[in-house]
Amino acid sequence: MTSNAERLEAHKARLRKAGFKRLNIWVCQELAQLLADAREPQECCGRTLERLLLGQAKQRPQN
Repeated sequence: MTSNAERLEAHKARLRKAGFKRLNIWVCQELAQLLADAREPQECCGRTLERLLLGQAKQRPQN
């Protein structure tokens, strides 16, 4: 059995291998609220940004 930390690291490795990059950003409160309002159920902020900027969220690698 694996720990949650191990599963999370494996997930991050799959994303890196698929060409995804991690970005840590600071945004103003207005932008944060716009993103929160635009999020769909079960959607993370990264997917919301992809959908809004690219017109669609990119497919994530499978487990």
